[in-house]
Amino acid sequence: MELFGILGAKGGWILGYVIPFLFVLTVVVFFHELGHFWVARRCGVKIDAFSVGFGPELFGFNDKHGTRWRFAAIPLGGYVRFHGDDSAASTPDLQKLEKMSTAEKKISFFHQPVRNRAAIVAAGPIANFILAVVIFAGVLYGIGRNMTTPVLEVVRAGSPAQIAGLQAGDRVISINGRQIDGYEDIIRVTSLSAGEKLAFVVERKGKDIAATVTPALREIKDNFGSTHRIGDIGISRWPARANSIRPNSAAMEAGMQPGDLIVSIDGKPVEAFEDLPRVVSAALGKKLTLVVQRGNQRLTLVATPKPHPNNPKAGVLGIENPAKPDDTFRKRYGVIDSIGLGFSETWFVIERTLAYIGGIIVGKESIDQLGGPIRIGQVAGEVAAQSFYDLLRLTAVLSVSIGLLNLFPVPLLDGGHLLFYAIEAVRGRPLSERAQEYGFRIGLAFVMLLMIVATWNDIFQLFLRAQAS
Repeated sequence: MELFGILGAKGGWILGYVIPFLFVLTVVVFFHELGHFWVARRCGVKIDAFSVGFGPELFGFNDKHGTRWRFAAIPLGGYVRFHGDDSAASTPDLQKLEKMSTAEKKISFFHQPVRNRAAIVAAGPIANFILAVVIFAGVLYGIGRNMTTPVLEVVRAGSPAQIAGLQAGDRVISINGRQIDGYEDIIRVTSLSAGEKLAFVVERKGKDIAATVTPALREIKDNFGSTHRIGDIGISRWPARANSIRPNSAAMEAGMQPGDLIVSIDGKPVEAFEDLPRVVSAALGKKLTLVVQRGNQRLTLVATPKPHPNNPKAGVLGIENPAKPDDTFRKRYGVIDSIGLGFSETWFVIERTLAYIGGIIVGKESIDQLGGPIRIGQVAGEVAAQSFYDLLRLTAVLSVSIGLLNLFPVPLLDGGHLLFYAIEAVRGRPLSERAQEYGFRIGLAFVMLLMIVATWNDIFQLFLRAQAS
């Protein structure tokens, strides 16, 4: 078990969720602010304070440039305060600016040329993107990727895959010319391509066969209750086979044996292992009639699902279907490939985030996928319990998301400042103080609304999970 998993087991939700959440948030925000800080120093701007967290200072120190490095009591973010700032949001203190001497104006952020101010502001999101590239590349170089061979064990009847001519046993070689290394690559490509024609090349009995598959749109719910719309071609890597059976489980009491393939439950066909939870979870304490294939025999068994260890209201049979050892492998990458994939992974997150936002605008995506601090804490805790490397990957994803969000042209965010600077560059003079003030008010209202919606989603999903348990 990983360190964070051990902490969670011993210390409850504070160690299991809060510490991973604070780790992720602190790293992401620190590097964002470090980007502003580094470029500001290069431009000759004086930084009065670099704060990790908000509120009262716990401890700190002054560097040789006169910057106060402070660690504050509320570890939810941080900020850089430039010389002449009125607040942590970098709004100007106009009275202070008017009284500045010529020497002070040279080191004041607000007296810098437009290009310098724009570079300083843009450096924060850029630092987030760089951090993501470094993390993705570092993880890929350090441990590689755990993958499963890209073989289709199940092709559902009437699915887009079957309609296109794909068969169980096919090994996928490429999709749209992109090499497929593992089954995870197939799901990643198809889930993001609903309604798009995909050119598959598969290996079947030593021959390469081409097929065009168009993923259908399907709605799924994640572990946190959010609805996602994904592309689905109707395949699975895992047939409904009981490769292992837990002691004292419903499956063992029903007489199931390792290797049994579940064909149907209560007369309804079962094609893949993923089909089982949908049927079994709602049948707690109810007798189910299972038809299983054991070698050349078909047997009828009766099983009564028992409570799930983590959800007493959901039923489970107690069977597992892990990938066979010879079906899994770890793919390692060299330095150059890791860096290239680091950029590729970062761009992938940017592309999918923009696609999601566009989907909300046109009504294809649901806003309930938007999560706030509570959701991030949940995800961070669960990911940290799996491995520290997974927590690092989550940090990279959130770093990209925060960098991208800050580039939106909303006053109060970095993108809003850049918008004002672009207008100033075109006009030859900045917007009036009144116009900027109204802009910041609108930006504040937008950010607050976004936070309220995200927090509401978090609380609502917590309520649904509590009801389910």
